[in-house]
Amino acid sequence: MATLTLRSWPFPENHEAELVWFGSPFMDHKGNWRIRVAFKTSAEGIKVVSYPWGTIPYLRIGQIYSNGTYDQITPMSGSAFHFTIDALNHGTLTNGFKLPKRLIDFGKDPELGLQNIIQYQANGLTYCIPVIELIRALFINSRYLAYYLLQPHGLDLLIDNSYSLGGTLYFDLSNRVPAKLATDSNVRHLSWIYTDPMIRSLWDSVYQSMFSHAVKSSPYNPTATLKKGVPLKIDLPPLGPIEMHTRGVQYIDYVLVKEIIAIGGFQHPSNEILFWHPSKKRREWSSDDKTIRMIPGSKNTDYVLSDQSDNAKEDSNQDILETSPTIMRFANYPVVETRRSSVRQSNTGNEVIVSTGRGGKHAAAASEEVSTQDSMVGGDTPPIDFQTLETIPASDAIGLEPFFQMIELLRETFPVKVRMSVVRIPPGKRFSVCMNGARRTCAIVQVTNGTSTSYIVEVARPDDWSISTLILRPRNQLSFRVIERNIKQLLDGLVQKGGHWDQSVLNQSDTMNIEKLKHYQIDTIREWASRLAGKLMT
Repeated sequence: MATLTLRSWPFPENHEAELVWFGSPFMDHKGNWRIRVAFKTSAEGIKVVSYPWGTIPYLRIGQIYSNGTYDQITPMSGSAFHFTIDALNHGTLTNGFKLPKRLIDFGKDPELGLQNIIQYQANGLTYCIPVIELIRALFINSRYLAYYLLQPHGLDLLIDNSYSLGGTLYFDLSNRVPAKLATDSNVRHLSWIYTDPMIRSLWDSVYQSMFSHAVKSSPYNPTATLKKGVPLKIDLPPLGPIEMHTRGVQYIDYVLVKEIIAIGGFQHPSNEILFWHPSKKRREWSSDDKTIRMIPGSKNTDYVLSDQSDNAKEDSNQDILETSPTIMRFANYPVVETRRSSVRQSNTGNEVIVSTGRGGKHAAAASEEVSTQDSMVGGDTPPIDFQTLETIPASDAIGLEPFFQMIELLRETFPVKVRMSVVRIPPGKRFSVCMNGARRTCAIVQVTNGTSTSYIVEVARPDDWSISTLILRPRNQLSFRVIERNIKQLLDGLVQKGGHWDQSVLNQSDTMNIEKLKHYQIDTIREWASRLAGKLMT
């Protein structure tokens, strides 16, 4: 799995820092949007750093960083919470200072404490969702959407044409949408924002509320306020009921939601979408020689975020970094088809190698140093974008719902501390993709019981795939880097074996005891939690 290393990094080498909160987006002196990010270490407390606003799809509250790098395998702080709200507009808008200090302490930093949260009542608890996290889950699944969200009429710049005819939505994307993100899932998402009046109004309210605040504060120079930063607000529509699977932490009857893992309850205005993008062309084959361009160097899937970049280069085929998935469930699930109007020639003859130019199947990856600034012609650094969103029908399961319920019950019933992350299964085999077309996911949970720490690896099974839960117990005091490496090897072996744990990989682990826990259909959630607890407590 590729990683992105953040620069600049204000903490000593090898010190772990947790991403605990976000400040306001603001404009720097060059007019580029940035976001303030608060990290906390046990030794140095909270430090606030700023990164390009386009980095926000990659960032989650609770991520643990070392030397500026977060590995997606690393469990994040918080446990699973599932709840349903009657409607989005039934929440109460307040700010972070109103949260119990046992949930989060801002150290009296007004920039952090004045960030808006929305409180919802459900299941006898008060769920507190940071506005920036709700906006991220609903809208910001990529770098380019992050920037167009903070532009007046930014959404219109992404759509060349949109109209309905005979029950079909004709939806033409502009070349501002990266070719690699012109996918069925993103088309469902973008067309939903564009054509659903309530969702479109919610999208527009993000920039409108920010600019209105700036005008009110500085009538003759709104930019001055935008350079200081404005806490995000949104106008919530009467849309619901909305179901959420989240990662969060609880204190008494308050739950701070750190990440929205899945959100559902939406109706797409269309049942069929015919979309077009400049990159979508009919392919015609010929027997001519095919040209292969060679570039020195080996492929490197790890990236460093340049803090010296003014702007990212324009690149319709920019690299895409998969990050923690957000699942969006639609009550109806539009069928998406692609309209291909132009022709791309593909040669099938002998390979002819040339030494200049970009790419081909033997090409190396783009430069290791990348930018999440807004793209423009003449930019100075190769861009990186993010893939977070998976859209699925409401009738289809994420595949981890029962597991989330079990972990929630385990946390409530037994004296354990829980951290968890959800990652995508590595690509490469049919097993990597579920029947609904979404990438299969996997939950990695760290359970601490006193001085004992174990790791649980649960593969999503929306298709009732027969695969056991893995319980990993380090034999000695291991660094988490070693544990991460073991888990990655297990997941790679799982994919290569077509969806079954590779026994040879299991046997090779001499640093951990690995035990399988079978799934039984007759088990209740409580019985499953008890069986797991029995393994963990011994």
